[in-house]
Amino acid sequence: MRGNFFYKKLGKRIIDTRRIRHLSQEKLALMSDMDRTYLSRLEKGRINPTIRMLHKLCRCLKVKLHQLVKDL
Repeated sequence: MRGNFFYKKLGKRIIDTRRIRHLSQEKLALMSDMDRTYLSRLEKGRINPTIRMLHKLCRCLKVKLHQLVKDL
């Protein structure tokens, strides 16, 4: 259960950062070369992303990985 809470918080942080950058889910998915449904599940905290996928997202969101996961 604790891991699921972490993924939900991570997903919320991705959503917030994406919205700050004025990116739609579809646009971010395209930029990071992932399926939009994968991004949706990630933002809802339903999946465990790989480090590689998080790096892709960070690059597109213009944040460092440690900023994305800080204090989760």
